[in-house]
Amino acid sequence: MDPITGLTLATQVVGLGLSIFGGASSASDAKHAAQIQSNIAGLEGGLEDQRHTAMELAARRNSLEVLRANQRARSTAINNATNQGAQFGSGLQGGLAQVTDQGTFNLAGVNQNLEIGEAMFGINKQITGQKQQLAQVQGQQSTDQGLASFGGSVMRAGPTIGNLGGTVYNNISKNSGFGGPYV
Repeated sequence: MDPITGLTLATQVVGLGLSIFGGASSASDAKHAAQIQSNIAGLEGGLEDQRHTAMELAARRNSLEVLRANQRARSTAINNATNQGAQFGSGLQGGLAQVTDQGTFNLAGVNQNLEIGEAMFGINKQITGQKQQLAQVQGQQSTDQGLASFGGSVMRAGPTIGNLGGTVYNNISKNSGFGGPYV
């Protein structure tokens, strides 16, 4: 074999090896990146769960505060009516009804805000799930692209491998005295 042919074959073999390594490494890296993206989406979901818990806790505290304010207003109304000697009058009953109505209205507002928050967190949970599925699909897509690249490298290397095999066979044939079709 002449030096130019040997150098060409060696270059082609090195190129094939690098191409195969690059394709396999790229697929592995892409799969790892997709796993990291999926982990991030999972962590975001955990963070959303904590925000959701905080929202529910705030709603419970607000509800208790509304009830306490209602009790304070009711007590103040009764105390003022008693100090004025009007604890048995219809004015006190009207005032107490007004205090109860305001407390009920305030509790309804807290509950409506809680419902809106629940809906928002439900939507965010769906988005997080979709992000995780997307990361998995992108990881599989990257793996498939790496395999396709690897397959293309092998196909492009076919002639190189054939030439290398022929060269090796010719060298063996020349050295062994066996005359083959490549001699």
